[in-house]
Amino acid sequence: MILTLLALLTILFIAIELQKYFKIPSPISLIGLSYGFYYLFPQMVLFSEATFADLVLFLIPILIAADALQLKLDDLRKNALSLVYVAAFSVAISIIFGIIVANTFFAEYALSTGAIIALFAMVLATDPVSVVSVFSSFKVPHKLAILAEGESLFNDATALIIFMFVAIPMINGIEIGAMDIVIVSVKVIFFSVLIGLFMGYIGILLMRLTSDPMSELVLILLTAYGAFEVAEIFHFAGLLAVIVAIITLNTITQKSFDAKQRQIKKATNIVNRANQSKKIFSTRFMNGIARRLSSDVSKLERHKQNLNYVAILALLANTFLFMSMASIVHFEALLKYKEEIFLMFLITTVIRAFMMGTFGIVSNISKKMTDIGVRWWSVLLFAGIKGGLSIVMLQMLPKGFEHKEMFDAIVIGVILLSTFVYATVLVAIIMSNKRSFDAEVKAEHH
Repeated sequence: MILTLLALLTILFIAIELQKYFKIPSPISLIGLSYGFYYLFPQMVLFSEATFADLVLFLIPILIAADALQLKLDDLRKNALSLVYVAAFSVAISIIFGIIVANTFFAEYALSTGAIIALFAMVLATDPVSVVSVFSSFKVPHKLAILAEGESLFNDATALIIFMFVAIPMINGIEIGAMDIVIVSVKVIFFSVLIGLFMGYIGILLMRLTSDPMSELVLILLTAYGAFEVAEIFHFAGLLAVIVAIITLNTITQKSFDAKQRQIKKATNIVNRANQSKKIFSTRFMNGIARRLSSDVSKLERHKQNLNYVAILALLANTFLFMSMASIVHFEALLKYKEEIFLMFLITTVIRAFMMGTFGIVSNISKKMTDIGVRWWSVLLFAGIKGGLSIVMLQMLPKGFEHKEMFDAIVIGVILLSTFVYATVLVAIIMSNKRSFDAEVKAEHH
């Protein structure tokens, strides 16, 4: 187990350094190094088949919490309609397209409607960690980053709700009509959001009881895992509850730190004035200002460090998931289903291109949505990198599911292709449009 942990940390370190110095997106490095590790040391077992599903479920809250901490409520409010379109409406419509397409291209497998929905929910779920990882190396307009990262995060919630509350029951033989889907979706979303808000406020109340930075970090994790567990106990969407809980916690916490930043700015101005004319303020007063300034700056720095710690934990969790891919599906299985993998990758890419295209048209017509051009459309298209949640959903398929081998190969294959192809193209688009994006970033700050 220690050797496995050493391998995880080594792979993560190399991936971070490659991204830092060579702009190679960490998902590419993580997957490449993980497969390399597995084939160099095939005798090393990361997990047992019996415990793997529980292990990957254990990682969801930290993966989602790390990305939810990047989003601010004000940004979500300003882009609410856009995010609903790209993260909810688009996923639902894409799955409908998928059902039509699958009945044509996968007719030989005689897949049930529930199986098709499950497959497309898995391959449409994006990876927020990968998107944030790519964007962290470049300057892109804030609104574009919010659309890409927010879409990736809420896209996961939509895909998981459809997978768990529509696809799985249908695979198990339960008949679900259109009205049933609407009722179930509204019920799950409402109560999951309610649980998330409740757990978020509990986290805030607990955070106000302590000023210790390590306690703050623990409370962020407690809030995420608490929201997930409570929602799962009542059979709602734990992932959505985590998103809402962390955004609630982060929004109110951020307001407190914004107030501290204003105090720091005010105190700094006083100190600067005192340096120009020492007769204005007493020594005692100035010492008090200096102590308060030092304390506030330290608290802000510790808060930023905690956010970095959560991000590192998420990267470590993602590394584990990528390493697990090599042991779930070997290259032999990928080669066996290579045609199905390439076909599914092509289908999902075309569907995503179409949906992002319609979003561009609708957003440019509506005054309440963010306008996007061809450059932004291309970024949003290739920001659809697949990842951890798709692996998690694979483990949720019913035992004895007849198409499990093929679904494993297709999902892992699409993850691999999207990581290498999408991430590479995304970086190329951002770098080739650097001047335009720099100008847009500059314009946002004026």
